[in-house]
Amino acid sequence: MSEAKTTITLGGREFPIAPLTLGQMKQAGPAFTRIGIDTPEGMGAQTTILYLGMHAADPKITAADVDAIVGVTFTELKTAVEKVAKLMGVEMRATEPGEALPAQPAASTTLTGAKSTAA
Repeated sequence: MSEAKTTITLGGREFPIAPLTLGQMKQAGPAFTRIGIDTPEGMGAQTTILYLGMHAADPKITAADVDAIVGVTFTELKTAVEKVAKLMGVEMRATEPGEALPAQPAASTTLTGAKSTAA
């Protein structure tokens, strides 16, 4: 496993993240299907993904530590999840002209445009 580390910003603070183990990827993969900010399950999926990336960089980090971070903005949350996704090999991309947009619940804000680059 590569030791390359990067950081994410949550609540105005920097936290290291690292590539996930295969076991962590088995947990993170299903979380990507539930991502969103319009339900507790969707928010939980995002914090699960962040926890896994942060725990990979620092095994002392707990899920409760991540849940306790104060002052996180939705922009920070989205960017942080995208950084962990990139470490997993998930390509975040804009929708191409003429391409159908992913279906979203009315009046929700969700992360979209995820495309796995794995074959």
